[in-house]
Amino acid sequence: MPESALGVLLRNLREKRKFSFRELGQLADVDHAYIYRLETGSKESPSAESLQKLMKALKADKRESDILRFLAAHPDTAPALAALAIEDPGVTYDEFATAAGMAFRGTARPDYRKLVERIRRIAAEDDDG
Repeated sequence: MPESALGVLLRNLREKRKFSFRELGQLADVDHAYIYRLETGSKESPSAESLQKLMKALKADKRESDILRFLAAHPDTAPALAALAIEDPGVTYDEFATAAGMAFRGTARPDYRKLVERIRRIAAEDDDG
């Protein structure tokens, strides 16, 4: 099963808090095997209740929580975009959601960093104009 963007972010948050699957499962009152399946991409789109429990146990901030909710509702989001959001906390939720909503033609993989920079330039032009 291919990696999911939700799984990438969940794994990062869990590892950042230094939780094992079992520890997070106990804290969130969510089955640890289910958390594993979410992280590996074999399960997608958790219920709002399960996601809320995980966000609370992981102490996800507002941006992380917003992105997790987006990813639960949009399981087709590219894992590379989630990785960029983890790597660069300056990527806002709005920039993330805009980049995730863009369609691409051809077989070339998009460069999400350049895409976010382009979104920022367009937003700045809108603010100036």
